[in-house]
Amino acid sequence: MNKEIQYLVSQLQESYNGDPWFGRNAEKLLGEVTETLAFQKPNGQHSIAELVWHMVNWREFVISRFKKDETKDLHYFEANDWRQLDHSDRSLWQHGLQKLNETQEILINILQDQSDSILDKTVEERTYNYRNLLNGIVQHDIYHLGQIAYLVKFLNQQ
Repeated sequence: MNKEIQYLVSQLQESYNGDPWFGRNAEKLLGEVTETLAFQKPNGQHSIAELVWHMVNWREFVISRFKKDETKDLHYFEANDWRQLDHSDRSLWQHGLQKLNETQEILINILQDQSDSILDKTVEERTYNYRNLLNGIVQHDIYHLGQIAYLVKFLNQQ
Protein backbone atom coordinates (compact mmCIF):
# COMPACT_ATOMS: atom_id res chain seq x y z
CA MET A 1 0.00 0.00 0.00
CA ASN A 2 1.30 3.43 -0.89
CA LYS A 3 1.64 6.53 1.24
CA GLU A 4 -1.40 8.46 0.00
CA ILE A 5 -3.66 5.41 0.06
CA GLN A 6 -2.42 4.68 3.59
CA TYR A 7 -3.37 8.21 4.61
CA LEU A 8 -6.88 7.84 3.17
CA VAL A 9 -7.31 4.49 4.93
CA SER A 10 -6.24 6.13 8.20
CA GLN A 11 -8.82 8.89 7.67
CA LEU A 12 -11.60 6.33 7.10
CA GLN A 13 -10.51 4.38 10.18
CA GLU A 14 -10.10 7.45 12.36
CA SER A 15 -13.59 8.77 11.71
CA TYR A 16 -15.21 5.35 11.91
CA ASN A 17 -13.69 3.77 15.01
CA GLY A 18 -10.65 5.82 15.94
CA ASP A 19 -10.11 8.94 18.03
CA PRO A 20 -11.01 11.74 15.60
CA TRP A 21 -10.27 15.37 16.33
CA PHE A 22 -13.89 16.39 15.63
CA GLY A 23 -15.46 14.32 18.44
CA ARG A 24 -17.08 10.90 18.73
CA ASN A 25 -16.32 8.42 15.99
CA ALA A 26 -19.11 6.77 13.98
CA GLU A 27 -19.25 3.62 16.11
CA LYS A 28 -19.50 5.55 19.39
CA LEU A 29 -22.00 8.07 18.08
CA LEU A 30 -24.26 5.50 16.43
CA GLY A 31 -24.00 3.33 19.53
CA GLU A 32 -25.78 6.13 21.43
CA VAL A 33 -28.74 6.04 19.06
CA THR A 34 -31.70 4.04 20.28
CA GLU A 35 -34.09 2.45 17.82
CA THR A 36 -36.72 4.98 18.89
CA LEU A 37 -34.40 7.92 18.17
CA ALA A 38 -33.27 6.40 14.87
CA PHE A 39 -36.72 6.63 13.31
CA GLN A 40 -37.84 10.04 14.55
CA LYS A 41 -38.28 12.64 11.82
CA PRO A 42 -38.11 16.06 13.47
CA ASN A 43 -40.21 18.53 11.52
CA GLY A 44 -40.58 15.93 8.76
CA GLN A 45 -36.85 15.98 7.98
CA HIS A 46 -34.58 12.97 7.55
CA SER A 47 -34.37 10.46 10.37
CA ILE A 48 -31.05 9.18 11.68
CA ALA A 49 -31.87 5.84 10.04
CA GLU A 50 -32.29 7.61 6.69
CA LEU A 51 -28.96 9.38 7.17
CA VAL A 52 -27.23 6.05 7.84
CA TRP A 53 -28.75 4.45 4.73
CA HIS A 54 -27.74 7.54 2.71
CA MET A 55 -24.15 7.09 3.92
CA VAL A 56 -24.29 3.38 3.04
CA ASN A 57 -25.53 4.21 -0.47
CA TRP A 58 -22.61 6.47 -1.33
CA ARG A 59 -20.06 4.15 0.31
CA GLU A 60 -21.47 1.40 -1.91
CA PHE A 61 -21.01 3.75 -4.88
CA VAL A 62 -17.31 4.14 -4.00
CA ILE A 63 -16.95 0.37 -3.63
CA SER A 64 -18.66 -0.23 -6.98
CA ARG A 65 -16.27 2.14 -8.75
CA PHE A 66 -13.25 0.24 -7.42
CA LYS A 67 -14.80 -3.14 -8.23
CA LYS A 68 -15.80 -1.94 -11.71
CA ASP A 69 -19.34 -3.21 -11.04
CA GLU A 70 -21.19 -2.58 -14.27
CA THR A 71 -24.51 -3.81 -12.85
CA LYS A 72 -24.85 -0.69 -10.70
CA ASP A 73 -24.40 2.50 -12.67
CA LEU A 74 -24.59 6.05 -11.36
CA HIS A 75 -28.35 6.11 -11.97
CA TYR A 76 -28.78 3.16 -9.57
CA PHE A 77 -27.10 5.09 -6.73
CA GLU A 78 -28.91 8.32 -7.53
CA ALA A 79 -32.22 6.43 -7.44
CA ASN A 80 -31.34 4.99 -4.02
CA ASP A 81 -30.17 8.31 -2.60
CA TRP A 82 -32.49 9.30 0.24
CA ARG A 83 -34.50 6.13 -0.24
CA GLN A 84 -37.86 6.00 1.47
CA LEU A 85 -37.62 3.75 4.51
CA ASP A 86 -40.57 1.98 6.05
CA HIS A 87 -40.23 3.47 9.52
CA SER A 88 -42.50 0.76 10.93
CA ASP A 89 -39.84 -1.85 10.00
CA ARG A 90 -37.57 -1.46 13.00
CA SER A 91 -35.13 -4.07 11.64
CA LEU A 92 -33.94 -1.45 9.14
CA TRP A 93 -31.99 0.30 11.90
CA GLN A 94 -29.80 -2.68 12.81
CA HIS A 95 -29.54 -3.68 9.17
CA GLY A 96 -28.35 -0.16 8.28
CA LEU A 97 -25.70 -0.27 11.00
CA GLN A 98 -24.56 -3.68 9.76
CA LYS A 99 -24.34 -2.39 6.18
CA LEU A 100 -22.36 0.65 7.31
CA ASN A 101 -19.91 -1.61 9.13
CA GLU A 102 -19.73 -3.94 6.13
CA THR A 103 -18.93 -1.07 3.77
CA GLN A 104 -16.19 0.10 6.14
CA GLU A 105 -14.54 -3.32 6.06
CA ILE A 106 -14.89 -3.65 2.28
CA LEU A 107 -13.51 -0.15 1.62
CA ILE A 108 -10.47 -0.76 3.82
CA ASN A 109 -9.81 -4.15 2.20
CA ILE A 110 -10.15 -2.72 -1.32
CA LEU A 111 -7.84 0.19 -0.55
CA GLN A 112 -5.18 -2.04 0.98
CA ASP A 113 -4.82 -3.68 -2.44
CA GLN A 114 -4.45 -0.38 -4.32
CA SER A 115 -1.46 1.72 -5.25
CA ASP A 116 -1.34 5.50 -5.28
CA SER A 117 -1.37 5.41 -9.08
CA ILE A 118 -5.13 4.80 -9.11
CA LEU A 119 -5.74 8.14 -7.39
CA ASP A 120 -5.11 10.12 -10.58
CA LYS A 121 -7.43 7.97 -12.71
CA THR A 122 -10.88 9.27 -13.57
CA VAL A 123 -13.81 7.59 -11.84
CA GLU A 124 -16.18 5.89 -14.27
CA GLU A 125 -19.29 8.02 -14.98
CA ARG A 126 -17.75 11.03 -13.21
CA THR A 127 -15.45 13.89 -14.17
CA TYR A 128 -13.21 13.63 -11.10
CA ASN A 129 -10.48 11.22 -10.03
CA TYR A 130 -10.27 8.56 -7.31
CA ARG A 131 -8.39 10.96 -5.00
CA ASN A 132 -11.39 13.28 -5.08
CA LEU A 133 -13.78 10.34 -4.64
CA LEU A 134 -12.00 9.03 -1.55
CA ASN A 135 -11.52 12.42 0.06
CA GLY A 136 -15.18 13.07 -0.72
CA ILE A 137 -16.46 9.95 1.03
CA VAL A 138 -14.44 10.81 4.14
CA GLN A 139 -15.89 14.34 4.11
CA HIS A 140 -19.39 13.01 3.38
CA ASP A 141 -19.27 10.67 6.37
CA ILE A 142 -18.03 13.38 8.72
CA TYR A 143 -20.67 15.84 7.49
CA HIS A 144 -23.48 13.39 8.18
CA LEU A 145 -21.98 12.29 11.50
CA GLY A 146 -22.22 15.94 12.53
CA GLN A 147 -25.90 15.97 11.57
CA ILE A 148 -26.48 12.76 13.51
CA ALA A 149 -24.70 14.16 16.60
CA TYR A 150 -26.92 17.25 16.44
CA LEU A 151 -30.08 15.14 16.02
CA VAL A 152 -29.14 12.91 18.96
CA LYS A 153 -28.68 15.95 21.18
CA PHE A 154 -31.86 17.61 19.92
CA LEU A 155 -34.05 14.51 20.15
CA ASN A 156 -32.78 13.61 23.62
CA GLN A 157 -33.94 17.03 24.86
CA GLN A 158 -37.50 16.50 23.60
